[in-house]
Amino acid sequence: MAIRNPSAVDHTAVRPDWTCSCGALRWPCPDARTLLLRTTDPYRLSTRAGDWMREAARDLADVTPAELFERFLSWTRDRA
Repeated sequence: MAIRNPSAVDHTAVRPDWTCSCGALRWPCPDARTLLLRTTDPYRLSTRAGDWMREAARDLADVTPAELFERFLSWTRDRA
C-alpha cells in the first residue's frame, strides 16, 4: 500500500507487517507522519488513517485496538 503523495514515495507501508519501506520502522514512521501532516488536508488525513487502521487490524491480529489507535490515528490531530 503506497501513500498517495508523490513527496512521500520513500515512506510507503509494506504489508502485511506494516513496516516502512525505508527500513524496519513501524509504518507510519515519523518521516511519513511529518510528510502527511504537512501535505494532506486534516479531514482527508483522518479519514485515510482510519482506513489504514482498519486494514492493519486485519493484518496485525496480535496488536490491540488501543495500540492501533495510537499508531494510526492519534497523531493525525498534530499539526506540523
